[in-house]
Amino acid sequence: LLPTGKAVDEIQGLPCTMIDNGMPCVILQASDLEITGRETREELEANEALKSRLEAIRMQCGPLMNLGDVTETTVPKLTMVSKPTDGGHLSTRTFIPHRCHEAIGVLGAVSVATAALLPRSPASELMTEPDGHTVRLEHPTGFFDAVVELDGNAVRRAGIVRTARPLMEGVAYPRGYP
Repeated sequence: LLPTGKAVDEIQGLPCTMIDNGMPCVILQASDLEITGRETREELEANEALKSRLEAIRMQCGPLMNLGDVTETTVPKLTMVSKPTDGGHLSTRTFIPHRCHEAIGVLGAVSVATAALLPRSPASELMTEPDGHTVRLEHPTGFFDAVVELDGNAVRRAGIVRTARPLMEGVAYPRGYP
C-alpha cells in the first residue's frame, strides 16, 4: 500500500503520498505546485514549468516505490488534489504521465481515495468528511465514487461505484421493403 512505509514523504521539498492500492500514484497538493487545482486540462498541459516539475518528481518517486527507472513507463501516476468545489470530498487533476487525464482512472481513483483516508496525508488535509467509506473525487469531467475501508494503514476492502444510465429511448419506423 505504502511502498516507502510512510503515509507522507517529502520529494523535492513537497509533502506527498506514494501509494499503490491498485495503481501506483503520487499524491500532491495542487497549491504546493503553485496551481489551484481548478485549471482546465488545456491550461495544465500548456504549463511547461509544471510538467517539468511533475516529471522530475515522478522520476524520483519511481525507484522509491520499487518501480525502478520509470523513464519509459506510465507509472507512477501523479495526482494533484485540492479542496472540492462541486459537492465532492476532494478535487483531482491527474497526469498520466505527461498528459492531464480528462477524468481519473478507476484504479487511480481507488488509490487517491485511499490516500485521502490516511491521517495527515496531503489529500486528507483537504478532503471534506466522506460519506461513510465512500469518497467522491471530483475531476475535470465530473466525479468518481470510490469505496475504501481501512483498518489502520491496512485496506480491508476497496471498490468503485458504477452506475448505468439509458442512452436513448424511442421507436424506429423503417420504410417497408418492396
